[in-house]
Amino acid sequence: MSVSKVLFIRHGQTDFNRQRRLQGALPVPINDCGIKQSSALARYLKSQPIDALFTSPRRRALETAHIVADSIQIPLQSDERLAEIAFGVFEGCTFAEVAERFPDAFRKWESGYRRYRVPGGESRHDVQQRMEAAWHDITRADRHVTVAIIGHSSAMMIMLASMFAILPDKRIRNTSITTLERLDEIWRIASFAETPHMAQ
Repeated sequence: MSVSKVLFIRHGQTDFNRQRRLQGALPVPINDCGIKQSSALARYLKSQPIDALFTSPRRRALETAHIVADSIQIPLQSDERLAEIAFGVFEGCTFAEVAERFPDAFRKWESGYRRYRVPGGESRHDVQQRMEAAWHDITRADRHVTVAIIGHSSAMMIMLASMFAILPDKRIRNTSITTLERLDEIWRIASFAETPHMAQ
């Protein structure tokens, strides 16, 4: 049987998240709050029937994933294709700082044009292509039914926007879970950016 359920999970909080700075490919660690969020997530996922656990190799995702893997006792599989979009010269800046320092590049990025690459970074189209390749490999595995993927909000949203015409108008918070379910060859969003573990 092939994969019929995927849990898309955002990594735990970082100081850059709190400061609303673009992280991209930077090796930013999760902070104390992120550790607590990840621990709560791990306890929640322990009761879920997860067959495989995949993660972005970026430090914040990897740290979150290790906390989960240690709890649910499933081998962790890192995949570079699941990494956050590389924001190039924007990385480490807030959007206000980007608009001030790189006004032309910022206007081009804000246009939403999918093939525009920030200097030194990736385009949305680049991310879509690698995320789709990872998605194809992960969901075609015939030895798993339910898989969890720990990654990043921007890369996740780029992927979801390529799959669905309409997405919920809801923020993807740290360690939130978006559940996708397969109906034959059609995928549907069963839940979006939910945090049931935080209620505990």
